[in-house]
This record gives sequence, C-alpha cells and structure tokens, in this order.
Amino acid sequence: MWTWSLKATLRSFARTLLRGLWGRLLVYPRLARHERSAEDLNRYIADRARRLGVAVAADGTRLCLAGAHGAFTTKAMLREHPERFLRPRTPGSLLRATIRTSGTSGTPLSLVQTLGAVIREEGFVQRQLRWIGWRPGDRRAWIRGDIVCPDRPPDGRYWCHDRWGRMLLMSSYHLSEATIGAYVAALERYDPVVLHAYPSSVAALAAWLDAHGRRYRGLALRGVLTSSETLEPGVRTLVERSFGVRVFDWYGQAERVAAIGTCEAGSYHVLTDYGGVELLAGDDGTYELVGTTLNNPAMPLARYRTGDRVVPGDGRPCACGRVFPTVARVIGRQERSIHLPDGRIVTRLDRVFQGHDRHLIEGQVLYRSDGRFRLRIVATPGLTAAHEAALVAAFLLRVPGVEVGVERVAAIARGPNGKFEFIAVEA
Repeated sequence: MWTWSLKATLRSFARTLLRGLWGRLLVYPRLARHERSAEDLNRYIADRARRLGVAVAADGTRLCLAGAHGAFTTKAMLREHPERFLRPRTPGSLLRATIRTSGTSGTPLSLVQTLGAVIREEGFVQRQLRWIGWRPGDRRAWIRGDIVCPDRPPDGRYWCHDRWGRMLLMSSYHLSEATIGAYVAALERYDPVVLHAYPSSVAALAAWLDAHGRRYRGLALRGVLTSSETLEPGVRTLVERSFGVRVFDWYGQAERVAAIGTCEAGSYHVLTDYGGVELLAGDDGTYELVGTTLNNPAMPLARYRTGDRVVPGDGRPCACGRVFPTVARVIGRQERSIHLPDGRIVTRLDRVFQGHDRHLIEGQVLYRSDGRFRLRIVATPGLTAAHEAALVAAFLLRVPGVEVGVERVAAIARGPNGKFEFIAVEA
C-alpha cells in the first residue's frame, strides 16, 4: 500500500507547486479582502468582467432575474460547437488544458481552461475551507471518486495517505456494510479537521454510525464539506447528528460559471466574485442558475444555463457578515425520470427509503424495461423482512400498480466518477 501513498504524495507535491501555492498566496488574500465589503466586491467584479470582456450585473450583493427569452448559452450548444466559445491565445492565456466531464446528467463535455483559471479555482476552494475553520497544514480526509487502493487490498485498507498535503484519501468505490466500520475507525485515528466527501458517501458512514447507536469520535473535526451531488435535507440532518459538526455544502460545475459556498452560519452564499449569476424563474417556485464566467479567458461562457436550480432566500443579510447574496437551498439537477408504459412519469423517489435510517445504509431504485422495479439496498443485519415489506409499501404508495421487489447487495456499483445514480435503468 505504500506505493499508493507515494504516488498520492508526489501528485500532491506537483499540484501544490503548479496551482495550490499560487492560489493560496496570490488569489485567496484578495478574495478574503472583499467578502465583507460591498464596495470592494463590486470593484473586483468590474475588474474581472473588464479583463474577460463579459457583461455581468454591477452589484454583486444582489441576484437579478434573467429574462426568459434572452440570448443564453446551453449545454447542447457547447457540446456540439465548442470551437465557437474558444478564444485565441493571448499573453495571459497561453497555458491551457482540456478537461472532460460526464456531468450529473451524463452528458459528456470537453472544456478548455487556462492555468490561471485553475489557480483561481484553488483560491476559491481555499476560502471555503477557511470558512469551515481549516488552515494550511491541518489534516483533511477525502472520500470521492478517486482510485486510491487496489480493487482488493490485501490488508483491508481502502485508503492511502497523501503525506505532503496531509490528506487521508479514501475510496468511494468500496463502501459497504462490511467495510464502513473500518472506514470510520481509520477516520477517527487520522482525526482530520475537514472531511470532504460526496453526500452519498458520507451519508453511508453516518447511517452506519446511527444504525450502530454511536457517534463519530474524532476530536479535531470542524466540518464536513460535501459537493458534486445534491445534498438532501435529510442527509444533512443525519450527517450533522452522527458527526457532531456542521455540513458545509459546495456547489460548482466543470463549466466554472457559478459557485455557491456555505458559511459558518449555515447560509448558502452565491459567490458573485466567481461568476455573474442570474436566476431564471421556473414554474415550480424554483430558479435555474444562469452564470457568466469571471475566471477563464480561454473559454468564457456568457449566460450559460447550468440546468441546476435553487430556492431563493429571504434577502436578509447573513449573520456571518459577508455581503454575498444567499439562497435557501441548492436543488441541483433533477434525478432521472422514468416513463412507464401507461404514460406515467416517475421521479423523486428518495422518500421511499426515509424512516429506515438505523438499518439502511444505501438505497437505489432500479427500473427494468419490462416495467418491473427493484429496490437495491445495502443494509445492516437488523433490517428484517418487515422492514423490506415497509419499503415495498412505501414505494407502491407513490407508484401503485407495478411489480417491485427488494434486493440486498453488499455495495451499490459506482460509475467511473465514483458515484451511483439514485434511479438506474436496466435493459
């Protein structure tokens, strides 16, 4: 296992030299200076917009509504004609890299970013970490879609150590009822200040703790940082109860047009110094995020429809004193919808698994093309046949007249990015 730790340490050292150090020393200090001053924030936004040649709202302390029929950039446009959005190289955008993402929707994209944009991204991450209470040199733990150990590690350790970055890198691919206890024990021994994880990964740990009637015993933990998946209110409550700290949720996307961070008061702040954000009203009381980049001169996207939705806030200043506008909740992209043979559209089935926190680690709804459903669950031995019957009843309450069964599995298969779809379709 030492070879995995060595590789992780060397990669971390290279990343620090390439972007981490510069993001911490050059970008973060300026970001920190204007987060509590409206005048400084707006001056900064105007400067960034001028540098990139984009138009954004002048007042970064407020969110404006987007006209429904404006000239938007869409994912389909970007996917079909990426060359239209690529700008010629300039002295400030010579060093570039292409990144590829499958995205939450499963739609692949190729995006070009400058080295400067990558460094700036590091500065924003540094600020979010400091809002949690982390400082350079503090320990962190990481449970996301990275390959950090063999498929079947001989010593049963599904993690490795980044010695340079002081991080415990844990595999999100190996979480199961049989392994979660070892994960928790390793976290408690390492005792990180911040645990950064997918919501689904940390929810599995929290559910295991709750099912075993105990709480996380690490002493240094200041917060759990979630990202890349929509954080449901029930998951937040479970994680905060099991780990005894606040969950700090971070929203962003590979297109880098909008970002939302969480402060120590628990508010979702739209980071208007990251991107110019507009809200496009939907017909359900939520608003789609429309963003214009302020950080990437190689491919500056203007009025890009992210497809992600938020619930607006009440407009009152946050108790933390920061001047960024707030939203009440980040919904993210809607989960997969299923069209049944009789024409019904089935979606939002997360409530099926509510009420079984003490015995259910993870759950997934599998739909077969012949019209049958299967509830895949990772459960503790305490989950009984009566619990399974209750799951089926809860499902049929929402989707009556279908065939549904329960399948217990050791773990739910992850995709290439280390995450699994809550609603999956099988041919």
